[in-house]
Amino acid sequence: MTRAIALTLLLLLSSPARAQSVETSVSLLGGISAENWHGQVRVRALNIEFARQRRGHTELAWVFSPMQFEQPGNWFGDDFGPREDVLALSASMLLRRRFRTGSARVQPYLELAGGPIWAETRVPAATSRFNFASQGGVGLVLGPHSNLPVSIGYRFLHISNGGYAPRNPGLNVSALTIGFHPARTHR
Repeated sequence: MTRAIALTLLLLLSSPARAQSVETSVSLLGGISAENWHGQVRVRALNIEFARQRRGHTELAWVFSPMQFEQPGNWFGDDFGPREDVLALSASMLLRRRFRTGSARVQPYLELAGGPIWAETRVPAATSRFNFASQGGVGLVLGPHSNLPVSIGYRFLHISNGGYAPRNPGLNVSALTIGFHPARTHR
């Protein structure tokens, strides 16, 4: 997965997408679910955003995310079984509202996103390979007028199969994000 992340970053930074008015950014996400009787799940993701439409201080983006879940292999009884790493791919639509957009050195933002996730095995264990992620977040863009603005934020994810499978315990994940926006202009 490390090679895939490095290759993706290289392609994005050298992408001709800038010339086509598509703004590209990359962020890393790391989080952990609330502990419940099934155990606890860790989530890592590389979020790749393609924003094409902007209205005022609001932007709309498609986000593609290779993800990794570290979860208990068994969700029944006192023995959670060995931990397993599960790779997944998520696609979502993101809506972000930025504030203090003039010449501010720091810009706060709010965001909402949602979309499907497909995993190589069931997430959480004994549920479904197909899930949905609903996300809400807050954060700050640091140096929005520099050559490489950086964002840091908090994101809450709810991952659930929506009743698509017989079992639907869902996951509530608190995550930190750090993002790099090489093609973005934050006016």
